[in-house]
Amino acid sequence: MDNPNPLYTEAVRLFECKTPVIAAIQGAAVGGGLGLAVMADFRIVCPDTRMTANFVKLGFTPGFGLTHTLPRLIGIQKANLIFFTGRRIDGQIAMDWGLGDIFTDTSDVRSAAIRLAEEITENAPLAVVSLREQMRPGLAQAVKDTTDIEGREQLRLQKTTDHREGVKAVSERRSGNFIGK
Repeated sequence: MDNPNPLYTEAVRLFECKTPVIAAIQGAAVGGGLGLAVMADFRIVCPDTRMTANFVKLGFTPGFGLTHTLPRLIGIQKANLIFFTGRRIDGQIAMDWGLGDIFTDTSDVRSAAIRLAEEITENAPLAVVSLREQMRPGLAQAVKDTTDIEGREQLRLQKTTDHREGVKAVSERRSGNFIGK
């Protein structure tokens, strides 16, 4: 099945990238931004980093392959905690949970990412590409399969009263009054 969401087609292309990817997360990584951060091989975080998958607060479900990738990084229970509550975590919790790889000062996030990239580029490029493929076997296809489901469910749930209420509630910074319709 082709995913009706072109964003997810592009997401899969990112997972197919042959070279390592480093995410420098200096502020918010919310929803699809969290999916983009999780796609990376490494995440540089800081005290100002905020991550959340607040989809349920909007009345629908995660996307960008997060239901496959996030549990793989932090474990099913912690992923469930984030998914089912829409809870926000900071950079220190991201480090503690294994979602961050390097913790640094807010002013140093970009520089830390560049230093890590330089450290990686000192190595044999064919070996680095090969290693990335070995460390992520079948991941792009798994994300494709997952985004097919996520996209279908998001499309269905976006037509609900609960989704309309969730969007309104989040924009008004209040809890949603969901009715299951």
